[in-house]
Amino acid sequence: GEMARQVAHEVKNPLTPIKLSVQHVQRAYNDRRDDFGEILERNAEAMLREIDRLAEIASSFSRLGAPEAAGMPIESVSLPEVVTEVLTLYQGGQGSVRFDADVPKDLPDVRARRSEVKEVLVNLLENARAAMESGGTVRITAGRSAERVLLAVQDDGPGIDDQLLARVFEPHFSTRSTGTGLGLAIVRRLVESWGGEVTLSSRIGEGTSVTLRLDVHVPGEGGPPSDGAAV
Repeated sequence: GEMARQVAHEVKNPLTPIKLSVQHVQRAYNDRRDDFGEILERNAEAMLREIDRLAEIASSFSRLGAPEAAGMPIESVSLPEVVTEVLTLYQGGQGSVRFDADVPKDLPDVRARRSEVKEVLVNLLENARAAMESGGTVRITAGRSAERVLLAVQDDGPGIDDQLLARVFEPHFSTRSTGTGLGLAIVRRLVESWGGEVTLSSRIGEGTSVTLRLDVHVPGEGGPPSDGAAV
């Protein structure tokens, strides 16, 4: 079906660069190149990156096929903690894209699932990074709004035009040829499974912003009651 075709297509993307890298290393070895060590190093890094991408694609598809949040309980999640954790992965020099965050330490915890919040953030940062081929800045901001906490990921990339904007949450849609294009479909599904909302706004030439609106976690709501009494 459509899903199987999509998987096949996504998996083929990283396979080409992996194959080219292997051939390059073989040739360099057979030619007894003086700089073989460097060539091996560079190509091994490239291959490992593509292999990580394959792993991501695999987990994206298994998520999309999985039943809604397979019964995992909603928990209390600290956004400042998760943002710090995810940014640590990204701030180790990602070429021309800078990542920064302005997330108040005293934000109330939100109703979500910690591992999924992490997955959502990584998805949004990957999308933002991929959008900015010539570099730029990705900002994560957060704040309180009435009963909700808002978390936004903004890039100053090229933006998405109005025709495409309407389709960004479709499962097989991607504004670029690489990448799973599943990112936002999964993001929306996860965020809505916590009772939150996700919106996207974009202006050509100025960039794109994805905003999550999440409920504040009220102790005693969701999750087991603290005193062990029957609910």
